[in-house]
Formats: sequence, C-alpha cells, structure tokens
Amino acid sequence: MSLSDQELKELKIDHELDGIGEVCPHTLNIALDGLKKASSGEIVVEVTDHSIATKTIPAAVKMNKLAEHLGTVKESGNYTIFLRKL
Repeated sequence: MSLSDQELKELKIDHELDGIGEVCPHTLNIALDGLKKASSGEIVVEVTDHSIATKTIPAAVKMNKLAEHLGTVKESGNYTIFLRKL
C-alpha cells in the first residue's frame, strides 16, 4: 500500500525515530529497534538524510515480514519513511 504524501503526513505517528546524520547499516538498525518497541498496527517513522535508507529499510522490513512500508516523504533534504508494524 502506498499513500500520497498528504495522507502520510496526516497519519497518527506512534514512534518517531531520528536517523539524521547516520548511514547504513545504522539507519536500518534504528528502524529495526523502533519496530521491536512498537505493537502490531502502530505507525513507526524514521527521519533520515541518507537516501539509500529509503531503499534498504523498506526492503528489509518486507523481506523479514516485520512491517508494511506505507511510503516515503522527501522534504528539505530529509526523508521520512513510514512503516506500519505487522
């Protein structure tokens, strides 16, 4: 499922993670740690400035059946990756 940028911004965020200044694999580890703390159905977002994380995080959570990638919003050089824990 992919939502529009506006729809993503209107979601109730349960956990917001700061990945600014971090690079892979640390950005992925931040997301995985955040998902461990979340309950099923909760929305977890990671804000990062590392563009590669926009590919690695969605792929890893899908492959490991941890979360659904709802979409990514790019603003002001940062990326907000929206995940819903399965």
